[in-house]
Amino acid sequence: MHDGLAGAVIACFTVFLSLSFGSLIFSGELASGSAQGVVIALITAVLAGALVALRSSYPAFIAIPQDRTAPILALLAAEIAAGLPAGTSAEVKVQVVLGVIAVTTLMTGLVLYLVGRYRLGNLFRFIPYPVVGGFLAGSGWLLATGAFRVMLGFSVTASSVPRLVEDGMPAKWIPGIVFGALLLLGIRRFRRPWIVPGLLVGSVAIFYAWIFLSGGTVLQARQMGWLPPAPPPGGFHVHAWSLSAIGLLSKGALIKGGSIAATVLLTALISILLNTSALELVVHEEIDTNRELAAAGLGNLVGGIAGGMPGFHSLSLSRLAFDLGGRSRRTGLLVAALCGVALIAGPEPLSYVPRFVPGGLLFYLGLGFLMEWGFDAASRLPRADYGVVLLILCVVGAVGYLEGVAVGIVAAVFLFVHNYSRVGVYTHSHTGADHQSNVERPMTHQRLLRLRGEETQVLRLHGFMFFGTSARVLDQIRRRSSDSSLPPLRFFLLDFRQVSGIDSSATLSLSRARQLAEKQGFVLGLCRVSASVREQLNRSGFTADAGAAYRFFKDLDHGLEWCEEQILSIHRNEISDRTDLRSQLEALWPRPERVARLMAYLEPRQCEPGTFLIRQGDAADALYFLESGEVTTCLELANGHTQRLRRQGSGTVLGELGLFLGVPRTASVVVETPSVVHRLSAESLDRLKHEEPEVSADFHEFLVRYMAERIVTCNKTIRALAE
Repeated sequence: MHDGLAGAVIACFTVFLSLSFGSLIFSGELASGSAQGVVIALITAVLAGALVALRSSYPAFIAIPQDRTAPILALLAAEIAAGLPAGTSAEVKVQVVLGVIAVTTLMTGLVLYLVGRYRLGNLFRFIPYPVVGGFLAGSGWLLATGAFRVMLGFSVTASSVPRLVEDGMPAKWIPGIVFGALLLLGIRRFRRPWIVPGLLVGSVAIFYAWIFLSGGTVLQARQMGWLPPAPPPGGFHVHAWSLSAIGLLSKGALIKGGSIAATVLLTALISILLNTSALELVVHEEIDTNRELAAAGLGNLVGGIAGGMPGFHSLSLSRLAFDLGGRSRRTGLLVAALCGVALIAGPEPLSYVPRFVPGGLLFYLGLGFLMEWGFDAASRLPRADYGVVLLILCVVGAVGYLEGVAVGIVAAVFLFVHNYSRVGVYTHSHTGADHQSNVERPMTHQRLLRLRGEETQVLRLHGFMFFGTSARVLDQIRRRSSDSSLPPLRFFLLDFRQVSGIDSSATLSLSRARQLAEKQGFVLGLCRVSASVREQLNRSGFTADAGAAYRFFKDLDHGLEWCEEQILSIHRNEISDRTDLRSQLEALWPRPERVARLMAYLEPRQCEPGTFLIRQGDAADALYFLESGEVTTCLELANGHTQRLRRQGSGTVLGELGLFLGVPRTASVVVETPSVVHRLSAESLDRLKHEEPEVSADFHEFLVRYMAERIVTCNKTIRALAE
């Protein structure tokens, strides 16, 4: 029941739509082929509609000849007719246009099928959305102006506008405009299934009632241009398309026609992707886009062989079918069957439909696109994107469709470059005071590094560096190096870990940054540079791992570590290094005179490189004071590899968390260089509490301060990375 109602309503609309498209494509000097145009539209409605109904992933998807491609086909027909030699008869021109349309349908079907068959549909989702909107707005303009050509027999241009108000002309086009506007208003306001067929049939009935009441005849109405020309004596004969007819075209006409045909193909691809995505939201079901492309491709291949025009899925009619309760493949098959009945009946009955009906239907379709993309889009698109839509629309109206498409693509590219260049190429900008390496140092060293941290600047880069973004990096380096309100810049580190690539302009910017570093006396650090980027930099002068004003580092952590070592070396006079543990502790102990009493509880040890001071998973039975040497804390992974967590030097404490929390060791500590450590066991700590409570209190106060310094450093790093 519901499938039958939906199929009948949609079939009625499709037949009238076929009449409109046939009149639009074959108008002017091609008007003698308008009946044949109706036939090829109905062929598409039958074959493409049936195949999509049978093979679609959503059973009630409706495929018909499309309003999005019909105005482009009308443009193609006009260009083909104009490209034929002078003196070519109208009949031959029609045959050539039929051949070109059939070949266009075959090409469209082949590409759609291959894209869907090999599941490449997602590749075409990268076409900029405003360009798609501009396509549709331009199609709306062509449909709206084509409506006048159907109703009046001539195109509306700047020079032909005065003809619209000549005697008898307003009566031919005003009813169509009113009909199209009422159709748009009724559908938008009421959304009832009977609106479309009711207005279509009602308009025809009102026309003939007016003819009858005014005492006129059908012949008089036809002579006055209200009705299409009468079919020839003996009836209408379908003409099979011929590939040889295309040979009459010149090379230039073929090239221009091919470019327009490619636009038809692109529009079909985009439309199927958009229609599929939009219908998913309506029916709340997942639809296989690639399967829909393959189904439409097969329908166009078969339709092209039969001489049909391109056709594919209709969002509006599929939604109408859903609203009417159509849920099965019977809906689409019934539409195809009823259109087949109309095809068998031939275009003769449609010659009694007044011209303002197909013209008004075209005006409704065009006005709908113009309202959606020329007016409604202003509230849902960013201003720049909406500007691209309007630009395409204006160029289509003033110059032509192909020119509008070309200008729109160029505008979208420039808009993308502009927007992308405004996106920060660096994710974080911080100094050595905010972010330090994973090297744990004595508190005196850490305090100095925080104090002198402004001498090191870090930029974390991301994305692709090109001419629009690399200049911002250079400007950032230039501003920091010349900022007299900050300490002199010594190191500028660039983290390339998230950089996917660079272009020649970015290479030039980095070369200029190197020259600036040479002039200003700072070092440019390049961290974690990929092999491909390194190869590009090699060709621009970064030939060695280190130069007079630049250095490459394995990663940002190693770069920060090197900068910290340089700062500690430069400012060595600001810190007093203590070589023995007692002196180191006295510099930090709450009451230095009590350190000597602590030393009696410590066990000194000499450790050789490679020794495990702490082993991951072992019981935590002691903590260690590192008097001299270096150790590395690393995490042992399940795959047998290790990951470095931090490096620690003299004056640091090891293993205190495990001891106080009473949990197994969470990481291993490996000796890197000959080292001297002092071990404080759990037993010795317990004795210290009972025998030297004052020293024990000082020890715990020292550890609180020590760990607080760690927390301060970590908080600064986290804050810098989060901003």
